[in-house]
Amino acid sequence: MRARNDRTAGVLVGLAAGDALGAGYEFGPAFDGPVEMKGGGPFGWEPGEWTDDTQMAICIAEQIATGDLDLDALGDRFIAWASEATDVGNQTRAVLSTAIDGADLPAVAADRFRDRPRNSAGNGSLMRTGPVALAYPGERDRIAEAAADISALTHADPLAVDACVLWSLAVSDAVDTGMIPGMHRGLSYLPADRRDRWAEIIDEAEERPPGAFTPNGFVVTAFQAAWSSIIHTPIPDEQPSRHLPAALENAVRIGNDTDTVAAIAGTLLGAVWGSSAVPLAWKAAMHGWPGYTTRDLVRIAILAARGGRNGRTGWPSAPDLRPRYARDYPQEPLAVALPDDPGVLIGNVTGTRIADTDVVVSLCRMGSDPVGPQHVDVRLIDSERPEANPHLDFVLDDTARYIADRRDAGETVFLHCVRAQSRTPTVAAAYLAHRLGISGPDALERVREVLPAAEPNAGFLEALDRITTRTMTDRPDSGEAQ
Repeated sequence: MRARNDRTAGVLVGLAAGDALGAGYEFGPAFDGPVEMKGGGPFGWEPGEWTDDTQMAICIAEQIATGDLDLDALGDRFIAWASEATDVGNQTRAVLSTAIDGADLPAVAADRFRDRPRNSAGNGSLMRTGPVALAYPGERDRIAEAAADISALTHADPLAVDACVLWSLAVSDAVDTGMIPGMHRGLSYLPADRRDRWAEIIDEAEERPPGAFTPNGFVVTAFQAAWSSIIHTPIPDEQPSRHLPAALENAVRIGNDTDTVAAIAGTLLGAVWGSSAVPLAWKAAMHGWPGYTTRDLVRIAILAARGGRNGRTGWPSAPDLRPRYARDYPQEPLAVALPDDPGVLIGNVTGTRIADTDVVVSLCRMGSDPVGPQHVDVRLIDSERPEANPHLDFVLDDTARYIADRRDAGETVFLHCVRAQSRTPTVAAAYLAHRLGISGPDALERVREVLPAAEPNAGFLEALDRITTRTMTDRPDSGEAQ
């Protein structure tokens, strides 16, 4: 169930990651080379800021989280959003600005398609469709129906409707299985007379490289560009979840409607690999309308999948879980300097009340409110079972590199879990090993100088050894922590 929660959160987090990554390249040409979450683009987005793709998906997810996917209410959300949005697609704007209230939207969209049958198949409903899969977990008929109805609020062209049905079903399959789904599996949910054409569309995406599908403002080429980026990006033998950022980068390199193609790809990639596969540096930077961060996306996605219900601890809505930890695990605050780098403090959850650092890195659930101005969450379960942490090597390595980047930027960091016995010493050792070019066991012994009770579980120890062995092999020199 915990891994499924990660994939559920990944639907929105992956979408927003692709969106924010592509925002700075929107309407630009195809290119090779590195891709950065740099912001900019035609609308002057801030680095990490998501665009209308994620904003409309938030509207859908929040309506689902009410426990009632009422189309009129969702239409009202869309209209209210458009009244203050910086960027609204042309077709979406035309429909939303004409309707008086949400109830009018399907009729307005249908009229637009009737009047402009060759100019009503933009990608604006496909970009937002991923959260529909969270409304009815495992109920493919209801997901297909909802995806079609929600597309038709602004995009009534059958091409747009069908694309949303196929993509939403694929997202549902991915959340269920943690595997890249077979896109053809959704064809039976389309009208019979349109299945052959979509089978050809899917086949073409699977046969041709991502760069073949441009321009991609058209829903079919956007669909193909996203799907081609996913299946033509190799899955690494080591740390397979790195497929997610690699595929998103490839989606952006296609050019043209970069944020939307990457957002479409991101919602499916996030459903496959989970939120934990999105690089921590990206998640730390991501933000946008209506004043949300990555933590809010996780909260909304989990609530959507649960019909608005929180778990027994109050997560994901509880603002602060520290009082519960204090009740269940009474302990004195602990925040001690890491050997070899006093700019990194390590400790327990109670230590968040005394640690004075620029950044807080939490390895346990902390609630919906941030702790300090820079607070990032890392999904790490204290279990040696592989299925509990399906991307353990990636998460350890990625978190260690994120801490190193923050230190290189001159910031101080507090790293903690609940009791500082297993998760915290493991990540701290991964950081020191990365920073100093030493082995995992040697790094852990240094950590034990200040955390003598540290006893990572066997699975963590094995992963620490794997990633630090690779680091020492790949890195010919080492640098001292500053």
